[in-house]
Amino acid sequence: MHAVRQALKIGADGLGVVAMAFLALLMLGTTVDVTTRAITGDPVPGLFEMSELSMVMVVFFGAGWAQFNDSHIRVTMLPDRLHGFAKRLVTGVAWGLGALTLLMLAIPATREGLYSLSILEFRWGYVEVPIWWTKLSVAIGLWFAFVQMAFRSLLAFLGEDEVFAPPQGGGPDAVGH
Repeated sequence: MHAVRQALKIGADGLGVVAMAFLALLMLGTTVDVTTRAITGDPVPGLFEMSELSMVMVVFFGAGWAQFNDSHIRVTMLPDRLHGFAKRLVTGVAWGLGALTLLMLAIPATREGLYSLSILEFRWGYVEVPIWWTKLSVAIGLWFAFVQMAFRSLLAFLGEDEVFAPPQGGGPDAVGH
């Protein structure tokens, strides 16, 4: 289990770095576009399209990072009141249903991403922008999230879900918890 957790950490960290790079690009692009519009009255060609694609990358790659670090907002009223087998069952079923939902999204997203790649799909705006790579990225993000949730479901059923519990105390890893 430790090897799988370590692999998920490496994957989450890698996707998180990519998401943060696209977030930086999004912020820089927005700043440049707003400044250019204020000075010239015209947008920078292609920055709007770049912003859309950057947002996709931030969401679908950043989600895996947030999931691994237990940073998503969840309602845990029921599991917090349960103990033992009942808690493991409820938590495992919840993670399992989340994994199933992501699987149902990942399969068609993969098909669409592969089709988009096969035709080298692009989008027209001020400039012609290839979008096939973002469609594939959505599928990658969904598959990664599916694997994470399926693994968390398995850990919950085994009673080992606390491995992912957020750190206690005030250290840098506890920010936001």
